[in-house]
Amino acid sequence: MDILRVLRLFVLIALPFAFCSIGSAASLQGKVSEVIDGENFIMVSQTHRLRVSLVATAAPAPSQSYSDVARKHLSDLILNKIVAVRYTGFQDGHLAGQVQCADMDVNAQMIRDGVAWYNSSEGMNLTDVERNIYQASQEAARNEHRGLWQDRAPTSPWEYRKAQAEAAQLKLLPVVPVSAPTPTYRPKANDQGLTNESLISGLVKYSAVAGQPEIKPLSNNPSADRWLKYMPSDRHFSVLFPSVGREMILPVQDLQGNTLAVNYLMAPTETNLFFLFWAKGPNGMTTTESTAKETINAFIDGINASSRHAEGILVEAEAGRNLTLNGYAGREYAVTAGPVSGTVRILSKQIGTDREVFILCVMDKSGTSEDRDNFFNSFKVR
Repeated sequence: MDILRVLRLFVLIALPFAFCSIGSAASLQGKVSEVIDGENFIMVSQTHRLRVSLVATAAPAPSQSYSDVARKHLSDLILNKIVAVRYTGFQDGHLAGQVQCADMDVNAQMIRDGVAWYNSSEGMNLTDVERNIYQASQEAARNEHRGLWQDRAPTSPWEYRKAQAEAAQLKLLPVVPVSAPTPTYRPKANDQGLTNESLISGLVKYSAVAGQPEIKPLSNNPSADRWLKYMPSDRHFSVLFPSVGREMILPVQDLQGNTLAVNYLMAPTETNLFFLFWAKGPNGMTTTESTAKETINAFIDGINASSRHAEGILVEAEAGRNLTLNGYAGREYAVTAGPVSGTVRILSKQIGTDREVFILCVMDKSGTSEDRDNFFNSFKVR
């Protein structure tokens, strides 16, 4: 696997999700093919089956009253319809987010119709307005005695599961004779559900993902107004980056079975998306010029292919000035995507038989940005 193949893998995996998150959580669109229960369903997006959970929305557990009513109601709202899911990440092998169907917030509608509770413990990524709407929807359903609120004191699913777990702990264990063989535990085969690994593998046209991505915040105390100096463990470059950013390390495998780490930082703010990618791999026949050209083409093609059915974004790039920085060279590109514009800088350097590549990107809704210049000018590499 040469470095350009790594770049193509990278844009298919990382950029489409990061690009759709300018000023918000990432978004995917697809058609609902199955409703599992009152808060979970299956969506088909670009031929991939994804399991989605309504965030901050808790329907009755399967063995509770109104669970069938909740499932039927969610089916009536979204089954066989196109929905958009705004999410912030994967949880337990599925997407958890807000679901929009036409002009309807499905999460709020389920709560308002009295077939689900508002689970405020999952509302940390909601805005203050959204939290108020969800809370007000629950209060209105309770006051009007809708659905599960026809009961005087309905038991929430989290209280129900806690009671079930406590009851199970109180059960006496069976007495096993000393001479009896110790039973061997054999875990059941995994269901064909969605995991981070299977989702990422499904986004590429070859099996190159070598494991689960490692995703971690840059700061334990993030703030949109605070920036920090980022340096990787080998300290071979540094950059100023918003403290709200996240770092992702994705292991991929080449045709010889060698594992290569693909790294990126991404930080969406209210008006900007800041992005930095770096990787090093076998150089093959690439040059500085071909690397820049292939990378920007992969950048554009990857986003356009992934966003065609979701956001309607058409991304275009125009070549600008040549760049040099401490032995690295490349090119700058002006990028436009509907109302959003930005700048991409691609730098690379051959190191022995390998080539290291950096992609720096800022997408900006306002057209000008002092923070953009600070980001680019702060990048130092040795």
